[in-house]
Amino acid sequence: MDQRKSTIRELEDKKRADTETRNRLLEGLGKVLFQRIGDREPFPENPGAVPEGMAAGEITAEYRKLQKEISDSQELIKSLEAQTLRLRELEQQISAGEEEKSRLEKELAEIHVRLGKAMLEKPGLDDIAGPLRDQEEVLNARIGEQEKKIRDLEDREGGILAWLGKNAQIAVSRTLLSKNKSALERLHYEAGEKFLSAGAGDTLEGDAAADAGKAGEIKGRLSSMAGDLSGLKGERRKIAEHFGVEGSPARRIQGLEKRIAFVQEEFPAVFLRLGSLAAESGSREALASVLKEEDHQIFEKAELLKSQIDKGELAIQKIKAAISIDNEKAEIERTKRAILNQQQKIAAASNAISDMERQIAESEKRIDDLQAFLRENE
Repeated sequence: MDQRKSTIRELEDKKRADTETRNRLLEGLGKVLFQRIGDREPFPENPGAVPEGMAAGEITAEYRKLQKEISDSQELIKSLEAQTLRLRELEQQISAGEEEKSRLEKELAEIHVRLGKAMLEKPGLDDIAGPLRDQEEVLNARIGEQEKKIRDLEDREGGILAWLGKNAQIAVSRTLLSKNKSALERLHYEAGEKFLSAGAGDTLEGDAAADAGKAGEIKGRLSSMAGDLSGLKGERRKIAEHFGVEGSPARRIQGLEKRIAFVQEEFPAVFLRLGSLAAESGSREALASVLKEEDHQIFEKAELLKSQIDKGELAIQKIKAAISIDNEKAEIERTKRAILNQQQKIAAASNAISDMERQIAESEKRIDDLQAFLRENE
């Protein structure tokens, strides 16, 4: 193996290492320069500005564009997280409100039932209670009949067939009993509701009076809760509709985080561009407002590394040129040998042709002699 190729690999490795070191050095310088620049506009942007200043201004504009994109994405993430958190809070508040509303409605229904029973048991109030008492009597009678029928069926004895028939009748009677009890409870509920709506609470005493007061309190709370729940549900609907149009907040946040990570990966290249611009001696005047004395040490290191990189590249090119020359010389020698080989083949072919031409001439002479012999002996 040609030792020179091994030398080239070593030089290329050294060149890559020096280039990486120089890039990291200038990248760090560029990052420091952006920190010094801050929110200022130190570089001219007018058409008559020096090219170096315009370049620095363009790099700064690109840096700020990346910063703004990250800042906007972060703000949007915060907004989405806040809306998501608010949506969870609304769900919890609505769930708690609905649960409390259900509890209060159940409590109010129980009060209506108790007040209805109390009203129907209280003498008088015929204008409200009269028609309802008749319905209550019918339902109580039905309930009594079903309960008696069930007791009679349970006491009846008999064989297996009688037992099966009895159980079927008991099941039917219990279903009817349950329906009648439910109807009676609804009747008491309606009676209590009508009683309160008619404003007859002042006629009650004791527990019934307390229930009437409690019912009024619960109705007030339910009315207030209805307004609160309506507002909460409206807010939830707006957030949900926004999420429905824009897409899942979790996916949007994930996409924004990926975009931020992608943009952050572009900063090193921007730092390097500004650092490389500052390292050029012709650009330092345009960047004088952000350069400091200690930066010259970086410039010296960067220049030394650049010199080493250039020398390494030159050495690589020289070795490659020498290898190419040797390759060309070897190719010339191979071509010369091929030509000589072809020339030898041509000479051999030429000799063969001469021999064949001589053979032809000898054959033609023999033919002539033979033809002369034939003529002489005709």
